[in-house]
Amino acid sequence: MKKLLLLLMASLLFAVSKENILALTWENSYCQIHPKDYKCRTRNIRDYSLSHFLLHGLWPKKGNFCKKEKFNPDKTIIYGIKKFMPSIKLAKHEWEKHGTCFGTDQQTYFLTAFKLAQQFNESYFLTFVRMHERQWVGLDRIRFMFAGAFGGKNARKFQLICKKKDGEVYITEIRLHLKGDPTKLGLKELLDNAKPLVGVKQCQGGIFY
Repeated sequence: MKKLLLLLMASLLFAVSKENILALTWENSYCQIHPKDYKCRTRNIRDYSLSHFLLHGLWPKKGNFCKKEKFNPDKTIIYGIKKFMPSIKLAKHEWEKHGTCFGTDQQTYFLTAFKLAQQFNESYFLTFVRMHERQWVGLDRIRFMFAGAFGGKNARKFQLICKKKDGEVYITEIRLHLKGDPTKLGLKELLDNAKPLVGVKQCQGGIFY
C-alpha cells in the first residue's frame, strides 16, 4: 500500500501541467523601453523579433523551481531558442523556474512552448498587430481582434502587460491563460478550455511599437 501511494504521488508530481500561462513578448516595445539591452542593441533587419512575438515562457500555475535539473539543451532546442526567445540566458531561467514544474523533459517542454508561440504568430492577431504598429490601441479593440483570431468566447482569456516611458504606454507582453495538455492540444483548444480571467489587473491599451 505504501509503495502504491508513493507511485501515485510520483505520477502526480511528474504529470504534464494542465493549467499554464503562455507569455509572449512584443520585443519592439520592450526595446523601446530598454534600448541598452544587449539583445536590443544587436538586432538586425532579418531578426525574427522585428515582426513576431517572442516566447517569454510557458508557466505552469502549480509552482516554481520544482526540482533541480541542469539546463542542458540539445542542438534542436538551441536553434529554437535562438529563433523564438530573446536569449539563452532567459531560456535557462525559464527552465529552472517554470520548466521543472511542467512535468516533462527539457526537450518536450521547449518544443511545446515553441509550438504554441508559432501557432500564435501564425494567427490573424499578429497581422492586426503589424497593421497597428506605433499606434495606440485600446483593450476593447484588442479583445475584439483576439476573439476574431481565436474564437468569440476567448476574448477575455489573456492579460495585457504594458510599460510606461516618456509619457507613452507601450504594450510589451500578452499572457494567454491555457487549460489542457499542451503537449497534445493546439493553442485554440487550450484557450477554449480555459475560463475567462476575472479580477486580473489589465493594461487598458497602449502602443505596439
